[in-house]
Amino acid sequence: MSDVPFSQVVMRLMFDYEGLTPEQIEQEASALPRKLLRWLGAQHPDNRTRKIFFRMTGVHIGEGTNVTPGLIVNDGYSGLCSIGNRVSIATNVTLVADSNPNNSRLGAEPYVKDHLVKQGPVVIEDDVWLGTNVVVLPGVRVGRGAVVGAGAVVTRDVSPFTVVAGVPARPIRALTPVE
Repeated sequence: MSDVPFSQVVMRLMFDYEGLTPEQIEQEASALPRKLLRWLGAQHPDNRTRKIFFRMTGVHIGEGTNVTPGLIVNDGYSGLCSIGNRVSIATNVTLVADSNPNNSRLGAEPYVKDHLVKQGPVVIEDDVWLGTNVVVLPGVRVGRGAVVGAGAVVTRDVSPFTVVAGVPARPIRALTPVE
């Protein structure tokens, strides 16, 4: 482990990244704890660099995907989130693959334990557009070419080439695939 304080590494990665190759960014970031890497992924000003940090914590992100600031991935660093190619993720999207009450005593409540605590993969297929403030819950697959409207809470799978919106998200239009 390096003798350089985490704060100095974070400062360099946040503000001096333009002169670094992706390999250099990953090398410098490798000394940081996962929580800091996720924070950097959510807050970093550069799309290319944000994706590096998320990938380092087990999130699969395909080529050509745009991750704007504010993406939150809640998967317990388990690798349960997968984002395809050419996906557009707007600001403040949350992908929840692991949902539980943490240290609350509610975790012992039978109904909570049996019905509300959930863990499952979140899969965002190729060419999806997730609008601002979208929340995708555990076990959900968003199909290829789908559009999820701003503020939607996705509780069920979304079919390919479908526009969904609302809380909970509901289909509002079918799209014609463009090849």
